[in-house]
Amino acid sequence: MEDLLAARPQMAVPLGFHIIFACIGMAMPFLIAITEYKWIKTGEKVYLDLAKAWLKGVAIVFATGAVSGTALSFELGLLRPTFMEHTGPVLVCLFRGVLLFFLV
Repeated sequence: MEDLLAARPQMAVPLGFHIIFACIGMAMPFLIAITEYKWIKTGEKVYLDLAKAWLKGVAIVFATGAVSGTALSFELGLLRPTFMEHTGPVLVCLFRGVLLFFLV
């Protein structure tokens, strides 16, 4: 039982950070697009400056989310081997499909 108690926070902390980074990484490009649209419509430089400032932060958050997601995939395999034995093939197919969608 001690291994289980150690594995729970080991999985929970990176998962908590990954959820935050993933949500910000998906929502901020939409907000940046709205800000750039307002800049195109109004011509006010403040919207362009705001979009450029957000873009730098989103790049860092996106990279951090990608790295934490990679670490989570290894943790799932190491800490939850029975779960990954049954769901691993399905998750890999979904991941490859999403990856191919964005690469094409």
